[in-house]
Amino acid sequence: DECREDSTCGDAIMVEIREQVPEDEWRRFLHVCSDATLYHTPEWKVFLEKTFGYKPRYLFATDDSGQLVGMLPLFEVKSRLTGNRLCSVPFAHYCGPIGDAESVYTLLDHGLNSFDASEMRYIEIRDTVNHDKFESQNSFSTYILDLSTGLDSIWTNLESNVRRAVRKSQKSGVEVSVTRNIEDLKSFFELNCITKKNIGVPAHPWKFFRNLFECLGDYEQLFLARYEGEIIGGGIREYYGSTVLAGYAASDPLYSKYNPFNAINWASIEDACRRGYKSYDLGRVSYDNKGLEFFKKRWGTTEKKLFYSYFPRNPVTLSGNRSCTKYKVATKVIQKMPMPLHKVFSDHVFGHFG
Repeated sequence: DECREDSTCGDAIMVEIREQVPEDEWRRFLHVCSDATLYHTPEWKVFLEKTFGYKPRYLFATDDSGQLVGMLPLFEVKSRLTGNRLCSVPFAHYCGPIGDAESVYTLLDHGLNSFDASEMRYIEIRDTVNHDKFESQNSFSTYILDLSTGLDSIWTNLESNVRRAVRKSQKSGVEVSVTRNIEDLKSFFELNCITKKNIGVPAHPWKFFRNLFECLGDYEQLFLARYEGEIIGGGIREYYGSTVLAGYAASDPLYSKYNPFNAINWASIEDACRRGYKSYDLGRVSYDNKGLEFFKKRWGTTEKKLFYSYFPRNPVTLSGNRSCTKYKVATKVIQKMPMPLHKVFSDHVFGHFG
């Protein structure tokens, strides 16, 4: 491994920067780090490598006794469509450097010193960082539900129209089950293609969901809503530490009156409470998606603004500027694609938007 020693601020402890560490040390560090997320795990690294072939540029910091004290997960995303960049990390709605403040600063410095502007346009850290060379921007929020109050309190704090939708779904005979069956996952993939095509965006390729469940194992669960035996909706939930994340969701528009999303959300909240989780993250939403923002606010959640950090500056990408003419035209073209073409198109372009 390439490594160098840097004198950190304050107490002048020597920090060594490494590109690799043993997995057992990595896991022990995540276990004691309160800021660690699913996206910091070795499993997420393997998932991204296997699915999209991104090149990892991870940095780890150890102190003068050899103890792991910080990490900065980075991937090279090379794309003519969205620009070459270093990202921490693709397909995470928040993930930045973790560890003690001095080590994190040293990790960021090392990342900046090794940054080659001829190869990469920018660095994107999906978190706020305490470093004067990065500029921060808020384009998303996520919505967090506190599970520690208990199910009765959670139910009471739901807005009345959410409670009505959950009851209506239950009375209509919608049943929600938890599964890791590969055929069920394929059914969810098909629903996701329908959902994304209707929105006018590329869909996750089949290998995304297949590898997600293969690489992440018990961190992932699929909730399926069925009506009269027919799968009408699904939601993938991700589990790490004390938090459950509502990661991916899709439904059949022909059955929207049965409120599959409400049924799945409530069933997974009940499940999370029974299993002792403390918070339920409904996932990130951009500020121009008012419908999704409204849906997430009604669940008794608290808004958490997400700040991303950029060096040397934040580029304006097509996916980050949904009000522009190009984005609107692209949306209409995707919506008109035949489904087989949409799947092929998605397979080729989805990885560019990590």
